[in-house]
Amino acid sequence: MSTHLTIHCPNCPSEEVDGQLVPPVDSSSAVAAFICRLCGYRWHPGELPGLLAPDYDQAYGTAPTLTEEELTLALWAEGINLRAQAARDGHGPAVDHGGYRLFYLRQAAYLDRAAHAMEVAAHDGTVTTERAEEAADAAVMAADLILHFDLELDQVHVEGLLDADAPQWQSPEGLRGYVRQEYTAWQEWEKTVRRSRRQP
Repeated sequence: MSTHLTIHCPNCPSEEVDGQLVPPVDSSSAVAAFICRLCGYRWHPGELPGLLAPDYDQAYGTAPTLTEEELTLALWAEGINLRAQAARDGHGPAVDHGGYRLFYLRQAAYLDRAAHAMEVAAHDGTVTTERAEEAADAAVMAADLILHFDLELDQVHVEGLLDADAPQWQSPEGLRGYVRQEYTAWQEWEKTVRRSRRQP
């Protein structure tokens, strides 16, 4: 019995597909992907042609490494807890909705990227399909959390093209696409803020 997934190239009928876990030297993207040995087409698992959301390269091509982001999220979670405790003791405000929202967004993006790398690795048998499915489930749960958080806040923080209540987000792949949309929008906002700070 085969220990890896059979993947068909969406550009040609070939099954000669490699999981590209390490990006090529001439690529600025550090995102795992599939590449067809026959026609050279490169794509990502879970991408749907009709999904109006950034792909993995667009959303995460310039993001911190997964290791760096994991450390950032751990420190951030600790800071949120310390602020909450200080607020309970009457020593300043707790983290506001915007702060929580950004933490949840970056956490969901981290889990989306981690699951994506697992899905690529499962193709080569580097990890089991069960582990890849568990990672995908965690990514969907985190994506669902950020989407419902946005809906509860009347979408005040939503910056992407489509609102949180758009029908296209109502699937596991759609939920993860929503995270990529909002993470990309947040990165654009960050770039704008940095540029404005540099101007005299």
